[in-house]
Amino acid sequence: MEYYKKIDKSTFDGRITVPKKYWIYFIDVNKETWGTHRKISIKFKNKKYIGKFSFVLQSTGRKVFQIFLDTELVKVLKKEFIQSYIAIESQKLLNKNRKFHTELIGGSQEVIVFEKLNETEIELSTFIKVETPYDNLFKHLVDSNVFGWLSLEKQDQMITKYTRWMDISELKKHEDQNHVVYYLIDEIKKELYIGSATRLGDRVKVGRKEIPGWNKFMYAIIHPKFHQYIKEIEYHTIMSFAAFMKNNGNKANCGISDYTLVNKDYKYYRD
Repeated sequence: MEYYKKIDKSTFDGRITVPKKYWIYFIDVNKETWGTHRKISIKFKNKKYIGKFSFVLQSTGRKVFQIFLDTELVKVLKKEFIQSYIAIESQKLLNKNRKFHTELIGGSQEVIVFEKLNETEIELSTFIKVETPYDNLFKHLVDSNVFGWLSLEKQDQMITKYTRWMDISELKKHEDQNHVVYYLIDEIKKELYIGSATRLGDRVKVGRKEIPGWNKFMYAIIHPKFHQYIKEIEYHTIMSFAAFMKNNGNKANCGISDYTLVNKDYKYYRD
């Protein structure tokens, strides 16, 4: 049995409330412990993500069954159903973050399918997807978290996104990220380098002379409102790390890491 769900804002909030008539597709109501949750595995396009079934027991005695999606899967779904995501974000701006019901016209309504594989695993698949010539642009904006900083709730948030640590082999996919503070590490020599870039690919390259053996990277994206302060953010970050680990700037530190900060430029700061 399969549950066909229209894409709405709950999809991108990562919390799906399942209508009662579809509970039988996923759970045995009499065997679940209400007021608890349990972990599950969620499969989408041959990749597995962590999720959970939540069995909410309200004070009125009403039972609510929800499926929670992790943030990595939500991001994937934003790009998979990019037209719905753009439309919903537009509605959020129009409603000034007041509560609203998703309103998508029939021709633009996208649909995802939930299917139970076993007691601990469900699979998602695309049923209806709307495509346009602008999808790649919109997906890039999602990666850059543009819609995050457009949110009225986040206008004063200096950092709009932190990435996970990624292997050097993934660099090409991120070269066009702009206005970032980035981190490079060499796991063999145990070295760390911190820098900033208007465009990541212009500054971060294989064999970077300051840390030629680097093999992993991550970065933080700066909100456009604070682009003018990117160098200040970079040097503040350098000094923060220098206070705790060995460094090439001869700064006093606590030595709590066996890594060395290889930056030499500590502009604006003195001991």
